This record gives sequence, structure tokens and C-alpha cells, in this order.
Amino acid sequence: MNQYIIDTKYAVKKLIKTIYKEEKELDSLTTKFNELKKVFDHLFWDYSTADMHEDFNDLQVQHKFIQMAKFHEENDLKGKKAELDKLSHSIITKEHSMNSLSMSLLQIAKQGISTVHGSPNNCPTGRNIGSESLRNVIWQGRNQSIHYEEGNPNQKVKDCFINLTNDFGTDFDLSLDYTVNKAKKIVDLLNWKNYKNYKTDLKSLIG
Repeated sequence: MNQYIIDTKYAVKKLIKTIYKEEKELDSLTTKFNELKKVFDHLFWDYSTADMHEDFNDLQVQHKFIQMAKFHEENDLKGKKAELDKLSHSIITKEHSMNSLSMSLLQIAKQGISTVHGSPNNCPTGRNIGSESLRNVIWQGRNQSIHYEEGNPNQKVKDCFINLTNDFGTDFDLSLDYTVNKAKKIVDLLNWKNYKNYKTDLKSLIG
């Protein structure tokens, strides 16, 4: 086994463990958000559609507003909205974290190819990933994740992700938004959910 794989084993194992720990936490946050949003939406609908007739006199209108305000306070709509906003922010943060960690994992794999072979053209192609090769998915996936904020991927990145979109669906469609980091999607696609799978793939590329 290539020394590069041995030297990076600790970092890779930690990255993989942390990526999927973050995923579990994200799933939990998303479930909590969806459950709370159902409650909020139901209450807000009741609150916002409370009966208010055009022929109400001033006293009736005033009474209705008092009732609505009481409903708002008793059901803590403001508090529920604040919690939803907090959960939404946490979800976005977790997504960024997973993509950053996944980008680091792809970078280590890509650097292994560079260290051993120099150019990707000198590297074995590895297993097929749909109509793409393992080598190219790692290389272009890493490039996309490194430069995604620029919103202007090069043609090799575009071509790779077009093939992945055709093979695996719109999760890989860069044209929907060029500024979305796809690193976690790539790691999931490669099934690098454990170190064994990662090591097998990298050994096939660098020995």
C-alpha cells in the first residue's frame, strides 16, 4: 500500500467520522424544524384568517384585534418563529460544515493522485461512476468544491457534472446554481461512508 495512504489514514478517518456525525445532527435538526413548522403554519393560519367582517363596527374590530393579540401571545407565535429562524440558521451552518469537511476529504484524495502521478492523465481511471471514472470524479469534484464560490466552473468540471446529472439526477446539476458546493454529494456518491471504502478506491488509483 502506498505510503501516502498510510500517512493520511488518521486525518481521513477523522474526516469521515465527523462528516457523518454532522449528517446525523443535520437530520435531527431538519426533523425538528419540519415538526415545528407544521405547528407554526397551522397556528399562523388560524391567527391570520381569524374572522373579520367588513361590516364590523369600531368596537367589534377593536375586540377582534384584542382576541387576535391574545391568541398570538397564548400560542407564542413570536417565540415559535424565533425558534424556526434559529433552526434554519443551524441547518445552513451544518450543511456548510459537511461540505467543507467533504471538500477536505476530496482534497486529500486528489493530492494523493498528484503526489504519486503528477498529472491525472498518468493515473489509472479506477472504477466506473456511472459514465464517469473514479479518477475524474475525485479530480473534478475537488475542483468544483474548491472554486464553487466563484460561480464559474471550468469546462472539465461542467462536463463531469453533466455526466453525473445524466446518470444520477439533479443533485449534480450545476446549472441550477453554480455557487452551490457539491462536495458532500460527491462523497456520498463515492460511498465513502467508512475508511475501508475510501482506502479501496485510493489504492486502485495510487497503489
